[in-house]
Amino acid sequence: MSESERSLNPAADRRRMVIALAVLAGLAALSWFTIGGAATFHVEGYSSSLFSYAGRDVEVRWFPILILGLFAFRVVMANMRARYEERDERKLM
Repeated sequence: MSESERSLNPAADRRRMVIALAVLAGLAALSWFTIGGAATFHVEGYSSSLFSYAGRDVEVRWFPILILGLFAFRVVMANMRARYEERDERKLM
């Protein structure tokens, strides 16, 4: 691949996206097995005229999974945007 054919935006590289997602999946697996299932965070119940919910215990191991999932979503969206912009630039040429 010549230098002119290469993408100027590193976010458009599919290989880099796959590596980033694999690293995030590895971190998610490590956090899942490191934090025990018995670790919980108690959420107090709430009641109002619009809605109500009872108090419950939430497993702490879901917090890092949620954060890493948001990072994975950001990686995929950045890759899709970069590829879309690159495709539009090629159409204009």
